[in-house]
Amino acid sequence: MALTRFAMIIKGPGYNPAVHRVSLTSPEFTTIVVCVSSFEQALPVANELLQQGVQLIELCGGFTPDQASTLRASIGQRVPVGVVRYSVAEQQHLAVLLDNPSSET
Repeated sequence: MALTRFAMIIKGPGYNPAVHRVSLTSPEFTTIVVCVSSFEQALPVANELLQQGVQLIELCGGFTPDQASTLRASIGQRVPVGVVRYSVAEQQHLAVLLDNPSSET
């Protein structure tokens, strides 16, 4: 089975998943992006995405590996769930951007 429905969940302050979402569709592929402001909001969003036929969920770098594992378990491991990660060098740049030098992403 070919991948045809992909979703990305992005976490950032002030996002409301009922409002901050977009679906990009071509005849061959659909990408759904939903924005949340907390990990707790991501759990029902992931289940909703499964009901929409999503085959793969990717989480932005704002989620921890533990949160990705928890989300994966909450959806019964029905689809792969990945999380964006940065190299050590890029983590240093990201820490400056986020103004948190001790940040681990």
